[in-house]
Amino acid sequence: MGTRGSARRPRELTIRDVSGQAAPRHLASNRVVTGLLALAAGLLLCFASVGARAEAAQKQATCFWIGPFDRAALKDRELNFAYPDTSVGYWAARFNLPEGARLSLDGKFPRSRYMSLNAYISGNPVDALTDTEFRPEKGSVNPFRTGKRRNLKNGRRGWQAQVVNEPAPPLASGRARNTLYAPAEEGVQELIYRVYLPDRGRDSRGGVALPKPVVVLADGTRLTGAAACAAINDPVREITPQTVPPLYYQVLVHTAGADRATVPAFDPVHWENFFNTPLALSIYKRGTSSEGDRALLSQEQSGGQYSNDDARYITTSINRGFGEILVLRGKMPTFPATEGKRRTRMKRGQVRYWSLCQNETPTTTSVVSCLRDSQVPLTKKRKYTIVVSTKANRPKNARAACGVAWLSWGNFVDTLGREGTGLLIMRNLLGAPGFKHAIQRITKLGTERQVMGDYFPKSTYMSRADFKSPRCTGKKR
Repeated sequence: MGTRGSARRPRELTIRDVSGQAAPRHLASNRVVTGLLALAAGLLLCFASVGARAEAAQKQATCFWIGPFDRAALKDRELNFAYPDTSVGYWAARFNLPEGARLSLDGKFPRSRYMSLNAYISGNPVDALTDTEFRPEKGSVNPFRTGKRRNLKNGRRGWQAQVVNEPAPPLASGRARNTLYAPAEEGVQELIYRVYLPDRGRDSRGGVALPKPVVVLADGTRLTGAAACAAINDPVREITPQTVPPLYYQVLVHTAGADRATVPAFDPVHWENFFNTPLALSIYKRGTSSEGDRALLSQEQSGGQYSNDDARYITTSINRGFGEILVLRGKMPTFPATEGKRRTRMKRGQVRYWSLCQNETPTTTSVVSCLRDSQVPLTKKRKYTIVVSTKANRPKNARAACGVAWLSWGNFVDTLGREGTGLLIMRNLLGAPGFKHAIQRITKLGTERQVMGDYFPKSTYMSRADFKSPRCTGKKR
């Protein structure tokens, strides 16, 4: 999630800002488009400073935390950005520690599949505290560690973490225990607190209060509650999405040699690992004479869009110009089941959490719908079939009783009037060290299928009439 400020709202970049010349009135000619593509490359490098949406009516969850950005809040389009997952609760914080001051967060482990704290600079994660890394307070238990009890009372779920204005040590052995390294950018530190998949019957916080700030000033004064917030909060108390303005989006779609009706989608479907935002946006050049420019971009795993440092993602753009529906088949990693009342101890899994989400274009970065691991029917060999379509095009046999999960494509129309565009994002959270097919093992663009093996999503466009489900082959629409 990006930073939004009513007091210091970032202005949008313009072509004049990048090139020193006014933007042309038309983008139709290849000569003009080719020239603008060079400017778009500049955009990729400064993408984090671009904000293109109206002010959102964001709420303070507490004096410290902004949010929530959860399933209920995402129904408000102004709060639906940064490609969120609909089974996750997000809360953000912006603050500025006075010189010599110390900040700690006092919290309770939520009743959920996962929790974490991430620190960011320009939308890129720079450090994270994963739930299993938290040392619980005396008399408490960390329920996220394998084999530990999950049904603890609130009095036995306590933790405390320190937040410091320092870069993370280069080696894990140099880290202080229960410490999040959150270096300031222009005097501001940013955090996101996440709770994945609360237990059944719990709210998006997992049935516990949000972590509370405690500030100790340089003179030893200890501040809590509103006094702590008043001492450290940045004046900007809202967050902004990092979206591509419509003009730059038009430049990307008008890449010379690309099919403007379907770019950046392809048939066959093309999945790529998400390394960083500039490389991800360069997909608009794939298959054109400018494709070689992509080789000049870094494949550093730096993330972006306020991504979770514990998660890795593969993505593909999709377009209904290739077919009424998209069918995905693959193998589901094992994951710890946590939603039922009898899930009293944390189990192991090849991943902690898996999801597939359909999203809009980079002009909005909004999510349309998501499927999490526990919502996908599986065969005995853990094989899945997922159909992505609009509600009108949904085959009758695209339902759980037929062994099929359905994901809504939605009816989004982009800023150029193109219908049926989309972006699929598959998440692997905390791939286990021994799981060699996790998305986390992808270190080079183009090796996605090879690394993931059977867990790679084989994706095929087709008509709804041609779709046959594993169990209901005679019940097609």
